[in-house]
Amino acid sequence: MTRYAAGVTGEQQAEAYLVRRGMTVLARRYRGGDGEIDLVMQDGETIAFVEVKARPAGRRGEGLMAVTPAKQRRMTHAALVFLVEREWMERSVRFDVVEITAQGVLYVPNAFLAVRN
Repeated sequence: MTRYAAGVTGEQQAEAYLVRRGMTVLARRYRGGDGEIDLVMQDGETIAFVEVKARPAGRRGEGLMAVTPAKQRRMTHAALVFLVEREWMERSVRFDVVEITAQGVLYVPNAFLAVRN
């Protein structure tokens, strides 16, 4: 399986996991500004911008470490574009990470705060 295919499969697994938790998909692979967001989910009144890290052969925690400050900054920029496009600037938001490994799913809501610059 290619890295791209593993990523797509991981995103599908993460989406199914989050939907089972009661969340609704607003967008998949959203591109805005200089960043991309794997999943944009509605969780009650909150918009969750979700980064998915699929590490089929990796150990728990490796995917989380891959969400670097630079990645966080790009996600923040893309989230801002998403919110501005929809005139949702007053909505509650958070940034989540879902890691998929051979050990299973690790879901971290509020994994980081919006990064400026």
